[in-house]
Amino acid sequence: MTMVMARCPYRDQPVSTGIEIDADTFAAMPESLVLARCPLCGLEHVWWKSETWLETAGHASPVDTPDG
Repeated sequence: MTMVMARCPYRDQPVSTGIEIDADTFAAMPESLVLARCPLCGLEHVWWKSETWLETAGHASPVDTPDG
């Protein structure tokens, strides 16, 4: 399974949206907004589908957390 990834607009780093989806379903989705809580800054962000990408679950780059 793959995770929908996006970029935190405040830290400019890639983050997982927490949304798991297969590549075919993701490709078939219309251009739409994705709302998710950011694990980096703790805020909710809105991204367009075209601003997101897929990464294989478990292979996403580790990210710094606000606590360290």
